[in-house]
Amino acid sequence: MFVLLLGKNWYPNRQLPWRNSRQSHFHQFHSDLGSRQVLYLNQTNTVEKPFKCDLCDYRCSKRSNLETHIKCKHTKEKDFSCHMCQYKCVTKGKLNFHFRKHTGEKPYECDLCDYRCTTRGHLERHIKHKHTKEKNFSCHMCQYKCVTKGNLNLHLRNHTGDKPYKCDLCDCRCSVRSTLKKHIKYKHTKEKDFSCHTCQYKCVTKSDLNLHLRKHTGEKPYKCDICDYRCSAKSNLNKHILSKHAK
Repeated sequence: MFVLLLGKNWYPNRQLPWRNSRQSHFHQFHSDLGSRQVLYLNQTNTVEKPFKCDLCDYRCSKRSNLETHIKCKHTKEKDFSCHMCQYKCVTKGKLNFHFRKHTGEKPYECDLCDYRCTTRGHLERHIKHKHTKEKNFSCHMCQYKCVTKGNLNLHLRNHTGDKPYKCDLCDCRCSVRSTLKKHIKYKHTKEKDFSCHTCQYKCVTKSDLNLHLRKHTGEKPYKCDICDYRCSAKSNLNKHILSKHAK
């Protein structure tokens, strides 16, 4: 029998027993973080997955998951549309997440600091990045380590040159979906909604503005774990690691 146990601390706005004494109960939190992992009570990796995709090797335990997979990976049907912008997506769940960009709603709150976010996945990544500091995923081609498998897969594209995301308006291809979104704004829509309060600089994204502001402040928050190199942009740190420390 396969049982999925989720710690109650992962529901939005849940009040936890250590809410008012965050730091002193960090180790208790860390233990609970581990307890939310998937547990195989019969110590087996075999889970019944009767639904199989006819177009690839994907298998799953629910018909609804198979239908979502087919729409996401094969038919590319986007039946859900945002009434506030041109965003379209495959599932209602993704549309609900998208709406939070417009409403500003952030229902998930960290119990160790004041961080709030729109999705449970973002909260999980925040906790690992900022609090538990777990880097369980390592690159087999260099000394890069990271918190999530998704980050590792993105990093590996620096080595392989894989660029799975393609622009519908030109031949541009990107290794990261967020880079494709920036490309569309830079090259096609020409939207520059963010402005520097110190100079006349304008840009497409808030992250670009934050990078620019570091030219004024001199802040270099990214540090190499292997040497004393520091920089203002994570991409520069990745380039440094590849050029100076890769095998």
